[in-house]
Amino acid sequence: MSMRELTNDSFLRRRFDGTYVVDEWGLDRDIVRAVSPLLSLRWHIDAVGADVLPRRGPVLLVANRRLGWSEPFVLSRGVGLATGRHVRVAGVPDVAPLGPALRRLGGVLARPDEVAGLLRAGHVVGVFLDRSRRRDHAGTVPADLLAAAAPVGADIVPVAVTGCELGRGWRLIVGPAIEHTTRRDPLSVLELCERTRAGVQSLLDGVSTPFLKRIL
Repeated sequence: MSMRELTNDSFLRRRFDGTYVVDEWGLDRDIVRAVSPLLSLRWHIDAVGADVLPRRGPVLLVANRRLGWSEPFVLSRGVGLATGRHVRVAGVPDVAPLGPALRRLGGVLARPDEVAGLLRAGHVVGVFLDRSRRRDHAGTVPADLLAAAAPVGADIVPVAVTGCELGRGWRLIVGPAIEHTTRRDPLSVLELCERTRAGVQSLLDGVSTPFLKRIL
């Protein structure tokens, strides 16, 4: 029997007898492994710089987002392929059945307590700037989520996501971590938000030629 058949047999057996594992935030790793090949059919993702992300410990990825729905899947898939780590993307709706289904794939609520808990447990969490119509513009940083991350001492890493919603080719550009302290007073959080937004904007500005901006 092939490894694929063994894996599939084990998967079905765990579903049947209820021995599959779901973590406290809803992630079902069996489901993620089953769905991942389908994501590869939909998107081809080039993750530039993701190989230098830490292989252990808490990381908060902060990425730009436009008006589509692909970015959370692209971020999670691209970083996952490059690092072998699951990305817990914040922003799932807190309504059934969509919310619980996305939690099985690693999604979480965009709430400070949930993000802070995941980071304290050593996870990689992805959050998005406010949506922007312009592909080369970094939106507003979610200050409450950065405020939750700072005391944990997590790496805060800017990420530029480029691609066309209807296209297959996508690129993630991962930048250097943003220097910060563990303080959470309003001024420190404001400064951290501005440095993080500037980090994402700098990555977007790096996609500099008009031709690349059209295709990315």
